[in-house]
Amino acid sequence: MKKGIFRAAPKLRKVLNENDIDVLVSCGDLVGILGALSTRFKKTKFVFWSHSSFKAPVLNKFKDFSEQFTARFADVVISLTMADQQNYRNETKAKRVVHIYNPIDPKLLEVDRNYNPSSKKIISVGRLDYPKNFLLLVDVAKIVLDKNPDYQWHIYGIGDDEKEIREKIEKNGLEGKLELMGLSNNLYSIINEYGLMVMTSRFEGFPMSLIEGMACKLPLISFDIATGPNEIIKNGDNGYLIEPLNIIEMSSRIDELIKNTEKRVAFSEAQDEILPKFEMSKIKQIWIELFNSL
Repeated sequence: MKKGIFRAAPKLRKVLNENDIDVLVSCGDLVGILGALSTRFKKTKFVFWSHSSFKAPVLNKFKDFSEQFTARFADVVISLTMADQQNYRNETKAKRVVHIYNPIDPKLLEVDRNYNPSSKKIISVGRLDYPKNFLLLVDVAKIVLDKNPDYQWHIYGIGDDEKEIREKIEKNGLEGKLELMGLSNNLYSIINEYGLMVMTSRFEGFPMSLIEGMACKLPLISFDIATGPNEIIKNGDNGYLIEPLNIIEMSSRIDELIKNTEKRVAFSEAQDEILPKFEMSKIKQIWIELFNSL
């Protein structure tokens, strides 16, 4: 994008003109600047839809510059969390910031959502890369699975860290207990086979895996990172929020839930109370009202 943006912007401006576009939405910081340049001095309204945590570690300078530049020229910035709504208001020159959650896929609500308290399987979902922090998950799993040898832990996803994670699993003697399952085309239909969902991410924009676990009524455990989990998990009600990167506390809470069926069932039942704010019908209406206001 850094190399091609000044060639792409005139082409996009032409598309906006030829199709009489009322609103352009740029999804994420990679194309944020392109949206800003393409809509300058035009009647087309520009929406910047952030797809990452504003407070996430800056892995490249382009992300930081893009968010600041794009927020300044957008008619409205959409944040995925309430926390980032405040971050954009306080730390950028955004004119208007609206918070809109990502919705649960309606298909997920059509599958069997009955919680199975007798399940002895734990699930984690995400890319096998630095932000998702699965190398640290192996350390947590070592403690948990050594104490509970009748349990299994499955990780769904692919990514650059796969080889290193496999090596660490073997080094810790967790083969057949902690398994990398790769990608699944039917995750929705098997997620209710699990008894717990665990997330060990360093940072998130908005963790879709957690609301997918919520939709399937799984108790949730996650590090209480800057944005995301604490707007999905009510600590002690439908799951646990753990001090970031605290392996001992994370493993202790997982072990506690494994041994306490009554609490797992209570957490599962609480999910339906929190779920409605992430349903498609509600999220869709917020978007419609936003577009109409523009």
